[in-house]
Amino acid sequence: MNEPTVMAELLNRIGTFLGADWDAAVRRRAELCLIDSITCFSTGLGLKHFKPSAAVASSLFGNETASGGGSLTPSTVHTAYIYGQAANALDYDDTLLGHPGAPIVGAILAVGARESLSMDRLLRGIAAGYEAHWVLAAAATPSRERAAVVRSVGVWDTVAASIGAAVSLGKGPEFLEILVGVALSHSLLPYTGKWYERPVPALKNNLGWAAAGAVMSLDLVQAGQTGVSNPLDGPAGMWRMAGSDQLDLTKTRKNLPAVSRVGFKHFPACWHLQEYLKALSSVLPQLDEGEEITTITVAGPVDVEKFCHQAISAPADVAFSLPATFSLLISNVEPGPRWDEVANDSPELRYKSRFAFHLSDERSITLETATGRMVMANVEASDPHDLANLGLDEKGVVAKHERLADPQLRSALASALAGSHRGESELYQAVHRSIALAGADKHLDNPV
Repeated sequence: MNEPTVMAELLNRIGTFLGADWDAAVRRRAELCLIDSITCFSTGLGLKHFKPSAAVASSLFGNETASGGGSLTPSTVHTAYIYGQAANALDYDDTLLGHPGAPIVGAILAVGARESLSMDRLLRGIAAGYEAHWVLAAAATPSRERAAVVRSVGVWDTVAASIGAAVSLGKGPEFLEILVGVALSHSLLPYTGKWYERPVPALKNNLGWAAAGAVMSLDLVQAGQTGVSNPLDGPAGMWRMAGSDQLDLTKTRKNLPAVSRVGFKHFPACWHLQEYLKALSSVLPQLDEGEEITTITVAGPVDVEKFCHQAISAPADVAFSLPATFSLLISNVEPGPRWDEVANDSPELRYKSRFAFHLSDERSITLETATGRMVMANVEASDPHDLANLGLDEKGVVAKHERLADPQLRSALASALAGSHRGESELYQAVHRSIALAGADKHLDNPV
């Protein structure tokens, strides 16, 4: 029996979200993906290093007249771009073989606002977009040797986001197949792991462009454009463009859909830091009040060492630095935007100089205090194919949302999720308002 093509596998896996009925638990996970994404979008808009993106996008993409009135709102491409970029700006957004939520939700909300889509249509698109991202990224996962040279994070985002937006509009298999061929031409090429070097650029993941490219691809196909034929399969398939050296559909087959396996972050930091930070947060309560930590030792394999740089020369460095994030946790700085505001000489980072890395096959952290006491904890290694059990649970996602999201966005989203048509309209308006306000500040603190 012949192995199905990647396109056939893809259409089969997302087909369940096109039908009338779908699993209530899966729908709730899609809701949590939307809730967490809105939280990260709202938080990212206010970051200092995000201002250039907001100001330049406002000037370039412009506005359009809102339906039913004369007021100006961000254009569809503008909305997708800003949402995708803001949602990833703090590195607090969900993870599963990349950052699927920022571009997928960004594109779907942008198209949903334009077309006045219902919450059910939005959620179907989100679930389908995540599933498409998983199938494509998992199938084209490179060998370990190849992954050390080329990282394909982000290359599948435009395709997945365009599929999600198309499913939200109720498009069928024939349209979707054409769409993939067009979205391929709008996709970002991978680049080597430069974001681990210092300084980490604010635009480390161009997810805004991925979301905007998805909207452009969708609209081009609706206008009659065609793209690459048979884009995913064969020796010249998109997996080659993704920098991979292999294509294996068996890696994509999991019992639970992608939205049910995505990981929601506890901390605004790279996923590779999450388990170390969780271990630290579990042992800190064991210290007596006022007990001073004199030495912090992190043990782990060689791929952990790149996260042990102590120097912070740019805001995004914090999200990739165990010394910095450990110091912030020990200093009781609440996880959120304040983690993006610290500088190398900030008092909250005073514990960086007490940090040491120990090469080991085992992952652990050890704290030594001024009294000579040693406190140790083992660190789990996360499975990149299923992060749900290691991330925030539903209660944690909601608490994060209530703590960080703009009140108007929270209120509108709650109303929309409760089934209110007025709430859906209010959600779109709240997203547009947030983007418009972010772009209204044209001042760039560090003009080039």
